[in-house]
Amino acid sequence: MAASHPPAGRPVPSTALSLHLGDWVELDGRPWQITDLRYRCDGGRIVHFAGRPPYVMGPRSTVPVYR
Repeated sequence: MAASHPPAGRPVPSTALSLHLGDWVELDGRPWQITDLRYRCDGGRIVHFAGRPPYVMGPRSTVPVYR
């Protein structure tokens, strides 16, 4: 698993299909680490985090990601 804290630097916009396990996604003003990813029938993803409810992304939506 990735480090227990987000990497330094600025987040970059990423689509649902470019997310990976262990990436840090910025939601609600703070970073959350991805612990599980599930595909949706429409091409989007259901993203699971430790300590936060799942986040549903459509196929064209973007989120800030630390890599």
